[in-house]
Amino acid sequence: MSLSRLLLVLFTGALLAGCVREPEAAVPPNVDSLVLEDFFRGHGKGEGRFESGVAGVDRSFVVDTFGTWDGRTLTLREDFRFDDGERDSKTWRFTKQKDGSYRGTREDVVGVAYVAQDGDTVRLSYDAMVAGKSGKARKLHFEDVLIPQSRTVVVNKAVVSKVGLPVATVEVVFRQR
Repeated sequence: MSLSRLLLVLFTGALLAGCVREPEAAVPPNVDSLVLEDFFRGHGKGEGRFESGVAGVDRSFVVDTFGTWDGRTLTLREDFRFDDGERDSKTWRFTKQKDGSYRGTREDVVGVAYVAQDGDTVRLSYDAMVAGKSGKARKLHFEDVLIPQSRTVVVNKAVVSKVGLPVATVEVVFRQR
C-alpha cells in the first residue's frame, strides 16, 4: 500500500471514529433517577434487538432477569432467548464503589465494566467478547445508557464499536414485575 493510500485510510478512519456517539438519553419528566440495585432487584423481563448493518445481523430477543442485592454487590442473571432459537445466560456482578459508581464483571466482559450515574440515567462502558456468525469471538466495545421511563420500565440503548468505529446498536426495554 502506498504512503498516500495509507494516509487516506488513516484519515478516513479518524473521521469515522469521530462519528461514534453515545446513545441519547432523554428521560421523561417526573421520573425518578435510576438506581441499579433498586430497579433490577427481583424478577424482570426485557425485549430487545441487536442490529448491525455492517455484519448483516438483526436479532430480536427476550431476556428474563433476576437480581439480588447484598448491600454492596448487585448480582443480575440474564437468560436470553433469541428469535432464531438460540439461548444464552450471562451474570453481571455490579459492585458499588465509595464514590457511588460501580465496577461490573460478566463472563464475556474483558476486564471491568465502568458504570456511573449520569443525572437520572446510568452509563456503562466495557469491552466484551461476542461470537459472530462464524462462531469466532470478537472483542467489541459497548457504550450503554439505561434510561428510566417509569418506576417499572427502563430502556437500555447501546452503541457497539470495533476499533473506534460504530458497528451495531442494541436496544432493550426492561420491565420489572
